[in-house]
Amino acid sequence: MGKLFKRSVLGVAVAAAALVSTGVQAKPATDTVDLYGQIAVSVWQLGEDKIGGGDAPIKVENESRFGLRGSHDLARGPILFWQMEGGNVADDGQGSGLGVRDTFVGLDFEDAGKIRLGRMLTPLYEIIDWPYSGQSAGKIFDGGGDIIGGARYDRQSNMIRYDSANYSGFSFNLAAGRGTESNKDSNFFGIGAHYSIAMFTFHAGYEGGQDRSVSDLDSLYSAWLKQEPGVTPTPSGIEGSTTSDTQAYLLGFEVNLEDFAFNAAYKHEQADYEDADFEYKGVTYEVRGLDLKQGSYSLGAIYNGVENWQFKLNYAANLDVKASGTELDNTADSIISAQAQYFLDDSALTYLRPYVIEKDGSDREFGWGAGIEYYF
Repeated sequence: MGKLFKRSVLGVAVAAAALVSTGVQAKPATDTVDLYGQIAVSVWQLGEDKIGGGDAPIKVENESRFGLRGSHDLARGPILFWQMEGGNVADDGQGSGLGVRDTFVGLDFEDAGKIRLGRMLTPLYEIIDWPYSGQSAGKIFDGGGDIIGGARYDRQSNMIRYDSANYSGFSFNLAAGRGTESNKDSNFFGIGAHYSIAMFTFHAGYEGGQDRSVSDLDSLYSAWLKQEPGVTPTPSGIEGSTTSDTQAYLLGFEVNLEDFAFNAAYKHEQADYEDADFEYKGVTYEVRGLDLKQGSYSLGAIYNGVENWQFKLNYAANLDVKASGTELDNTADSIISAQAQYFLDDSALTYLRPYVIEKDGSDREFGWGAGIEYYF
């Protein structure tokens, strides 16, 4: 749905000047460049803002953004493809610069697959994000867990990724890269696999990481205290840091019928923390042998049987956390979300999205959102 436009004379001149300044004698390509993006503005009253008696003001969310992408069939090589994608405008545009989202260069070897280098989604997160976190389910299934410091990455820089061709319904993805960018020992590896046959599609993904930086030490210490009987509540203002080794995996499927579609997935995340000493008001607190594990699942149903309408229903939940083998009460979360979506055009839609959410044993709170999206 992108609009095609020729690079401007100024753009070619700038590119040529850059090549000359580096001593590279290459002719700037004259391929067309694809401008794409979305105008997406919505209004929300968030149920999670109400948890614990908090205020829940009406908020405007602006997810408008754009990107540039193109490709070139190299004279003495495979197809080169690239992308530069900006972030969401949000309130004031501070996070909207080019490169905030997927930005990479790659080589397309056609039947031998594609390889990319730069900033992009990990194979595991690509599955988590869609379809299992759609329609507000991601408030729990994606970013709502309790593994302190996180147990996997989503969109990550300093990454190399390989995407295979489709082999009779089967494809796979491999990726490796830096985790905490300032730490040379912090790295991760990920793999995704997909298989489609008839009405079924199956997904599996795994990611493992080493030496991930963890600075939320109050929460880390609190989790340790919960599995140590007879100790005092969490103090605040702990100083120090630690690292964790992480693992995460997902197994899921989709079923696509004529008017109905269903999806379900189970996700497991865990982190093993390096022994650390945390200081609070001159007193040293020791944490030894702490690991956290949490399972999650997501269920979804879609109905397309009414012209220009689509209806969706999702349920997602995080199970109670296990801290060094001890199950912690009141750490489970859940959400029920629905969506009624109307297609104003092939490239524009509007929606209403109500949901009910609970976190860490809280009361259930109601939230809602309504928006309009246009894709170009």
